Amino acid sequence: MKIRHWATLSLATVMGLSHGALAGCPKSGVHLPGGSLEQVLIALGRECRISVLVQASSATSFKLPEQTLETAAGDFEPALQALLRDSPFTYHRHGPAAVAVVPRDTPPEETGGDDLPAQTEEITVTGSSLTGSHLRHLQLDSYAPIDVLAQPELEITGAQTVAQLLKFLPAVSGNSTSTSVSNGGNGTATVTLRGLPASNTLVLINGRRIVSNGFGGEAADLNTIPLSAVERVEILKDGASAVYGSDAIAGVVNIILRRNFDGLSVNSYFGEAKRGDQQTGSHSMTWGKTGDRGHLMLSLSRYRQGVLMSRDRELSESADNRSRGGTDLRSAASPAGYIALGSGEVVTNTAAGGYRTWSQEDRYDYRGYTSAVVPSRRDSAYLAGDLDLDDQVELFVEAMGIRTRAQTTMAPTPVFTRFDNGDLAIAADSPHNPFGEEITDVRKRILELGPRTQENRTETWRFNSGLKGNWDSWQWELTAATHYTRASEILNGLIDPTRLSMGLKGPGQCNADSGCVPVNLLGPSGSIDDAQLDFIRAESEVDGASRMVSLTYVADGIVGSSGTGEILAAAGVELRREAIDFKSTDAMGLSFIGSNVSGAAEGERIIGEVFAEISLPLAADKLWLDGAIRYSDYSDFGNTANPKLALRWRPWPSLMVRASYATGFKAPTLIDMNQTGYQSQEFLFDPCTRNDANTLPGCRGQADGARIQYLTEFGGNAELEPETSDNRSLGLVWTPAQLKGFSATLDMFDIRQNDVIDTSPQYLIDQNAREALFADRVLRDERGDIIKIVARRLNIGAREVRGLDLAMRYEYLSEDIGQLRWSLNASHIQRYLDQPAPGSPTEDLAGTFVDPASGGAGSLPKWKANTGVYWSKGRWEGGYTIHHVGALEESFTIDEQRVTRRIDSWSSHDLQLAYSLPVGLRLAAGIDNLLDQAPPFAATAFNDNYDGRTYDLSGRYWYTTLAYSF
Repeated sequence: MKIRHWATLSLATVMGLSHGALAGCPKSGVHLPGGSLEQVLIALGRECRISVLVQASSATSFKLPEQTLETAAGDFEPALQALLRDSPFTYHRHGPAAVAVVPRDTPPEETGGDDLPAQTEEITVTGSSLTGSHLRHLQLDSYAPIDVLAQPELEITGAQTVAQLLKFLPAVSGNSTSTSVSNGGNGTATVTLRGLPASNTLVLINGRRIVSNGFGGEAADLNTIPLSAVERVEILKDGASAVYGSDAIAGVVNIILRRNFDGLSVNSYFGEAKRGDQQTGSHSMTWGKTGDRGHLMLSLSRYRQGVLMSRDRELSESADNRSRGGTDLRSAASPAGYIALGSGEVVTNTAAGGYRTWSQEDRYDYRGYTSAVVPSRRDSAYLAGDLDLDDQVELFVEAMGIRTRAQTTMAPTPVFTRFDNGDLAIAADSPHNPFGEEITDVRKRILELGPRTQENRTETWRFNSGLKGNWDSWQWELTAATHYTRASEILNGLIDPTRLSMGLKGPGQCNADSGCVPVNLLGPSGSIDDAQLDFIRAESEVDGASRMVSLTYVADGIVGSSGTGEILAAAGVELRREAIDFKSTDAMGLSFIGSNVSGAAEGERIIGEVFAEISLPLAADKLWLDGAIRYSDYSDFGNTANPKLALRWRPWPSLMVRASYATGFKAPTLIDMNQTGYQSQEFLFDPCTRNDANTLPGCRGQADGARIQYLTEFGGNAELEPETSDNRSLGLVWTPAQLKGFSATLDMFDIRQNDVIDTSPQYLIDQNAREALFADRVLRDERGDIIKIVARRLNIGAREVRGLDLAMRYEYLSEDIGQLRWSLNASHIQRYLDQPAPGSPTEDLAGTFVDPASGGAGSLPKWKANTGVYWSKGRWEGGYTIHHVGALEESFTIDEQRVTRRIDSWSSHDLQLAYSLPVGLRLAAGIDNLLDQAPPFAATAFNDNYDGRTYDLSGRYWYTTLAYSF
């Protein structure tokens, strides 16, 4: 009997993954529902925190009555013996936290014997397909590295969202978004493996595609997946386009939701930062019931995260970083105003109401208003059920609805009359112009409008239903799905550029008859009264929707056998329709001042795909050849076929060598192909502002050095082609028989991408200034100052990412100290080569930070790792985890010199302790960032002087959890 024929009982297994021991049952006894042996063992494994494996066919057909088993000493084995006493089954132990239930006439060696991995915490769903394949393998037999976070690990981390859970994983780097991203965020959360964009990482739920976010479908929004409904998370760190199609270039994050849960569980969480802010609470309830022919489960959750303001942390309280060795990032648009006169003099208002010469010290520090961590709310409901239609066929249903809300606070709107949209020159005869000349360049912060607030809301619905069953040695599944998400964003405290333009003109154009109110931009702060504010005030709104419907059929099983073993195969077909529709309000085609206009996009596509996999044993229990291929046909750009080949070789029982090669692709998103009118004030650097500007071919003299943001207009391109990739990997899996409970994996990876879709405005500016190129995209006025940058998406980039992953785990069991587990997970980026366009220089970004606000790839540390020790004994359990991010480098210009500085490495220590009472009550407390380490300072970080996508600004953070199950 091969182990791949066995079905690990999912909930029982994951409860044993992290904390299983053979003495973990409630001392008051275990009440088990009636039903199939599989269902009963699920309940027993869950109650006793033990990993149980059983042959799928026999477990389903054998029935047991409802019963209560005594476990006076908390021992698992007497309860299992009593359960199997009058059955045709027995069991064998495989390590301290796993048993295999087998027919009584099956010799122990046929269950795998000592060949079963002793690291039971790493067995996920043996006998079901792991992420990255539709075939059924043990995790350590996979041809690609997979990280698994199971339910007990989710509990002990204290994480309350999927984004929090993934943030510190070693393979995650780059520009993941979350509510830690304020200015430039939209309330969504994404994940970026290997530092590649979020659209290069495929997010699945239960192995199936999900709808992407409502603002154009760039990537899946993790905030629409409630962590309380999650059973485990599998992270495949390898390309998988041959298995899943588009987007799986960097890897796959597969969220497995709870299904086999019986009883009622209620959980409450409260956390707060040491400084008394960012108060967060969540509450969830899960109920499940198993009947004679099926199962039904309902999970409800509510999450509330409090705000953390930039001004409340020393690191982020000011944008003036000169004392730290950085630059002054305060804004030239100050409440007193920056006013450029025709004589070349620049003046500002004084406290007494007169004017004096403006200086760099008059810049405005906007950090007093901005939120660093955005307050957010999420409410969700998840329903899952299945019904046995007969012994071979099952009907299943999954439904999920979630509503999210986030509110970002930003500084009051700045006005740059020379560079914002519209004709904003102040007429010489304006009643508020004391200079008697036309004023074209005023930079003023309109405090009278109050801070800008951005409210983001999403509503997401997912519904999957279908049939699955067995036929001989084959399993099959037919799924129909419909997913829908709608998002809205309302940003207030803005200025209508058309009305402001009218209000800055003389009496001939702005008068009472025309309904115009003269606007005073040249007075001191407070000189804009309510009438003026009501005339120019504006509010932007963006509404978007993404839809997906799909029909998928997949089957896998044994196609034959030879003297070397069984041949496994899988095949399937998928039909999918994707559509987006979003638009934003503006003023007569001009973006509101103070906002980023998302523009509009409308598009849809039909995708048809067929796929197949096979696993061929070339030498019995030693050598396997695995292959997969997927053919995809898109209605809007054509078709593509992507293969994958993998070789697994076991020269010794304790060592496996695995290698793979695959091609991949990322289809241009519907927003890539269809977006129009997207405008943003991008945080960029113009080489023409340097003192040596006269020596640069593209400069018309020295441009204005007081600016740090430039109006940029992005556009879609219907002629885009898919991004393509080649993925290579080579790895070792070591499970030494002499060291029971230990495993180690070492995997090298190499990802090469071509035809990367890019819109880098910084690249356009650099090439325009230094080579006099892209004059039609970098628009400058007669003085040489940039008026607008037009960045249209093109297939122009190329990347190569090379590195390695290392994982080690060890489990030790002692009657005196209980169960101890140690783990180490690390990822190393050896190089990250990026070429923005053909002919441009290739940069190695490994170990660097370039803020995404400047078009960069974010933080790409050469080393990122975590390690931890986890302990359980009786009713006690605890954990100590260290997260580490390696040092980085950043480059910027200061005093006309290009400098490179080091961003220090950073480590965070987390501590958790929990105790379970006999009545089903579990109490837990934890401290994140125990040593209260602030993130390292980054001089080029646009938000809060650090990279919120990589580090945590909260400081020491404590939390408590109370859970009750019965």
